[in-house]
Amino acid sequence: MSFLLDPPALFVIGIVLYFAGRKLGLERLARITIALLVVLSFVLFSILLYADVFRCMLPVVCNGMSGSEFMFHSDITGIYKKDVPLVVAILLFALYPLWIYLGYASALLLSKRRKVSKEIYSYKDVKSRRKIAEPKYSVVRYPDVQRGINDSRHAVRSVVDALGGIQNFVKRGDRVLIKVNICGGVPELTATYSTKEVAEFVVEMVREAGGEPIICDADMIWTKFWTNAKAQGWIEWAKQKGVKLVNLSDTKIVYFDFGEESVLRRDRVSKEMLDADVIISIPAMKTHLMTGVTLGMKNMYGTLPEIDKARYHQLGIDEVIYWINHAFTPNLTIIDGSIGGETVGPLSCDAVDFRTIVASNSVVTADAIAAQMMGFDNPGEEIEHIKLAHERTLGDASQEFDFAALPYTHSSDGNWKRPDPEVAKFYTWGIHQILKIPGWDTFFNIGADFFLYDTARLPLLKYFTPAFLQILHDIAKWSMVEKPTPDSRKRKRTNLAIYSIFALLSLLGFISGGYLANSSFGFALGFMFALIFAAWFAMKMKTKLFVAVSLTSILISYLVEHFAVLAGMWRYIDDAAPQFFTLFSIPIFVIVIIGFSHFLKRVFAYVNLSGVRFRNAPFALILLAFVAFLQFEGYLAITTPQVIMIYAAFAILGLFYNNRQTLEWNLAFATVAIAMGGTMELLGASSGLWSYAFGEGLPVFICFAWALNAWAVCGIVQIFGMNPRDAVAT
Repeated sequence: MSFLLDPPALFVIGIVLYFAGRKLGLERLARITIALLVVLSFVLFSILLYADVFRCMLPVVCNGMSGSEFMFHSDITGIYKKDVPLVVAILLFALYPLWIYLGYASALLLSKRRKVSKEIYSYKDVKSRRKIAEPKYSVVRYPDVQRGINDSRHAVRSVVDALGGIQNFVKRGDRVLIKVNICGGVPELTATYSTKEVAEFVVEMVREAGGEPIICDADMIWTKFWTNAKAQGWIEWAKQKGVKLVNLSDTKIVYFDFGEESVLRRDRVSKEMLDADVIISIPAMKTHLMTGVTLGMKNMYGTLPEIDKARYHQLGIDEVIYWINHAFTPNLTIIDGSIGGETVGPLSCDAVDFRTIVASNSVVTADAIAAQMMGFDNPGEEIEHIKLAHERTLGDASQEFDFAALPYTHSSDGNWKRPDPEVAKFYTWGIHQILKIPGWDTFFNIGADFFLYDTARLPLLKYFTPAFLQILHDIAKWSMVEKPTPDSRKRKRTNLAIYSIFALLSLLGFISGGYLANSSFGFALGFMFALIFAAWFAMKMKTKLFVAVSLTSILISYLVEHFAVLAGMWRYIDDAAPQFFTLFSIPIFVIVIIGFSHFLKRVFAYVNLSGVRFRNAPFALILLAFVAFLQFEGYLAITTPQVIMIYAAFAILGLFYNNRQTLEWNLAFATVAIAMGGTMELLGASSGLWSYAFGEGLPVFICFAWALNAWAVCGIVQIFGMNPRDAVAT
């Protein structure tokens, strides 16, 4: 194992893993596990060689070299361990997962290539195309005792009957293509794919009308049709019901001329789409990070058999959605809202027991009505592909839904947790820009396998993926330029001016106190990032709260630094007490703690560590740990009564504050404070900027002290009627 041999070896292993896994029928999670074990083995063994724990013992190739010499092939390259900075070696090890990933990705791309017929078809060849006389829609929520609708079966039949019955769409002998959402879902999350129950009821009605139902979907970036169909139970269901199940990506692929005005121009489609007499779209009702919603129109995007979905994002995902619906407009759209998916979809959704079915003879109208039920006030303006369809007269998105028509209200009516429309547009724009970089389309296609699908399924990651996506959403929303108002401009200018004073004073202390001259690269980099993030967070905060937090932080810093240094618990290189740099840098770090806590709280909320029941648990555990390590590490013996009184007061303030917050906020705040404080303390001590009483690199109690100090700041601010948890200006 070496830095020269390992990359090609891992690349080849990635290729072998893909083809062997497919041959043996290994699940994706099994392949990922094997890949991780292989990479871990390579990394661990190579690290031992690099560290010269043992010599290279391989015959012929070693030639008596030490472990590190073999890692660099010093006999060939002339490079030795002492010639390469440690950070470069760490980077080389960090790239190990990439090599096996690239091998696997290459094999996957090769296997996805499909033979395409040279035949070219156009709109006149689409059998299902017909003009809609008048857009109509129907919405049924069950149970509806008054109408005798007890379950989803009755609900589906009722919405279709309201549109004139299935015979209004299907004639005897018709070949009916029923597009469901299989590949766009995660098997373990019912809210992410169409339910078999709704599909079954539609199949029954089609057969009653004399049609031939065909359930279909196509391979996506992250999933193969048959793998997901098996995992979700579609294959067994189809056998039991005698229904034909079709992967459009496995059918005859032909070229379709979408027209010169279309972004697709001439592209590949399944011949099944052309031959269908009727197309029925049955999407799951869920949100989407980039397109806002994934409903009837987005469901038809899933009929494209091409695996290279990055190309469609380059063309403009909303434009592509419009054109596929323009060419193959569903004759009937039945949106499956029996169990919806909210938050940041499409794969990491939270289930909504919505028990609602929406149907329309216009896919645009169906989507507009469903989107209103999810909380979009004006889908024809807020959701780009619906807007395009409405403006180009593919359908009517102007119809308004009256919630009073429902038999009963649902807590999620018009109140789904969903991506902000502007953030969705931002992500779409961002991906479009990234894909302009040569080669990034491959990373996008294959990377989506893991980052969208596998992270939503892996035992541990699946709990954090929704939170991670929500954090990305929140960061994007915070980053976006808000619509300027006189008040917002004034707030930003004021906050930035005040912040600049603290930052300049902190930098002055950093330079004049000799910290810059003695600082390590790690500490200087950490301090620089803190300055940048604090400036960003400060501009987003309410001015009054920002000033209160900053001034209170200086007060807390003065008390701690003055009395702790006098007690001999630690000392600084300039022997100041309090230290000028520390006084004015603490407000910066506290602002960063508050800012990042806003994002991290999502993680704890998503793993059900939320609410108010155990809200004081983080505070209690940290206080106990602080006192325990203060004793274990010997600092309690040198602590003065003044320091004890200060931290007793901090404990009271911390309890006062924690008792008025939620568990997820308190956990997030404590985690960020301990992690950031501990990191900066360690970097500073290792640089010699300060030292502790007993000469250790980092006393454990000091990490917990950061949380107590920051909570004390929040407690004082809370006394004056301001809550740092609500720091963001609205």
